Amino acid sequence: MLFCTLPVVLIGFLSSVSAADIDSQKPLKESEDASSSALKVTINWDVPIITSKTTNTLQVVVNPPLLRNSSIHSKAQASLSTIAADYIRFVPWFPYPLLSVPEIEAPIILPPDTCITSWNFTYADQLMEDFYTSTPNVSHMINFSTTPGWMWRIPPWQQYEYPRDINAIDFGYNKGTELRDETLQEVADYYERLVSWYVKGGFVDECGVYHHSGHSYVIEYWEILNEIEAEHSMSPSFYNQIYDAIVTAVHKVSPDTKFVGLALGDNSKDMNYFETFLDPANHKPGTPIDFVSYHFYGMPSVSTSDGEAAQSFAQTDQFIVDVKRIEEIRKRLAPNTRSTLNEIGTFDPQGATIIYPGYEVPPEYFVWSGGVFAYVFAKVVVLGIDVVGESQLVGYPGQFPSVSLVDYWSGELNARGRVLHLLQQSFGVGDVVVETLFKGMDLGANVHAQGFVTKNGEKKILLINKLNETAEVNIKGFESGKAEVVDLSTGGKMWRTLKVGGSSFNLTGWATAVLTEV
Repeated sequence: MLFCTLPVVLIGFLSSVSAADIDSQKPLKESEDASSSALKVTINWDVPIITSKTTNTLQVVVNPPLLRNSSIHSKAQASLSTIAADYIRFVPWFPYPLLSVPEIEAPIILPPDTCITSWNFTYADQLMEDFYTSTPNVSHMINFSTTPGWMWRIPPWQQYEYPRDINAIDFGYNKGTELRDETLQEVADYYERLVSWYVKGGFVDECGVYHHSGHSYVIEYWEILNEIEAEHSMSPSFYNQIYDAIVTAVHKVSPDTKFVGLALGDNSKDMNYFETFLDPANHKPGTPIDFVSYHFYGMPSVSTSDGEAAQSFAQTDQFIVDVKRIEEIRKRLAPNTRSTLNEIGTFDPQGATIIYPGYEVPPEYFVWSGGVFAYVFAKVVVLGIDVVGESQLVGYPGQFPSVSLVDYWSGELNARGRVLHLLQQSFGVGDVVVETLFKGMDLGANVHAQGFVTKNGEKKILLINKLNETAEVNIKGFESGKAEVVDLSTGGKMWRTLKVGGSSFNLTGWATAVLTEV
């Protein structure tokens, strides 16, 4: 959820590839000659590139549709259960202060007799409980990313009142760039108490009063803040200080928890964030850096569906360049730190934070957007990335409906969610990624292909069509089998399965397909 202050608040990675550069051209075309119109793919099953370390998962951003009084609550939770996977990310986020900040008001401490705190977990507990109930037997990355607003020095001209309506969307909460307590003890204590509430059954507040929760959650991973270059505009060195303070505090009450840092949104803006964060010399001795996290969103300008898809796939190629640069830094400075790309998505430019009366995100958008996620996976699995997380379970008008993995009117999986589910069912850690060759493979070809030999010995091929037109694919090394396809004909319904009788396959427009040799 990268936040840039544009006319409205936006999330994600803004590529240097412009709309003007992309709308005037489609991705690289294969030869137009009729005799060679099919894309020729060669799968060298006996030539391994890498053993996959990559898990496909998702993030759940807290918002009112996930509350129990929501009309889509039950269906959304069922959809979550379907696509839950290891490293699933849970983010109570700042547009909903009452859902995300359990201590919304500053303590009132007036010695000797007055001491009042505002700790209230009514909504946070409901959301956390449902999240854990719907995601059993997987590991979790928890990120209460929003620090209480009262901890920050906020200039008089930025003062405001947060909404008391839990359904209100408020992008004005995260203000201030300096904490009022420069020692960082106040923010560290806040997170120590918050985590203690969930893992140790309660905590003692600022007034010496014990608050009992009875909770004993296992929090496998705790992520420190979110998109820090935008939210509170933190410098790399300042973020390191806060990271170290919070990690130390959380570790006291949850010693087995591992930690995730950075959650950077605009990855290409300043690689110094990675250079600074990943260098152990810039942290207190012994501070663990278990995961580094960062994000990407394809952000096309308003165009036709074809144009917006083309822009997003091109921006993805630029993002992959950034991933390679970041990996070089990580391997040099912190080779034992793992990588999670835990917000991956796209925006319909009219499906972000402004509500356009009568506008609905086009159904085809969710199909090609799912293809973008599959394309990211196919490109980064060969780089050894550990986690790819699709954003987000529920979005809705006014709060990024185009990043939703479910139909925001019904709670059922949409095409983006179906693509994620298909990838999860087809590929996993331990698969062997094999050499896959085709024309234009490094130049933005219309169709992308990647071969895998799964842990069970199955030969599978992932195909992504970047265009809204059928592409004939001829696969050398593939005899026959089945294809599982998410495309315009399936939309948010279950993917269709069909027999493949030989090495040629017609890949429909904007389809994501998994071919399995039988």
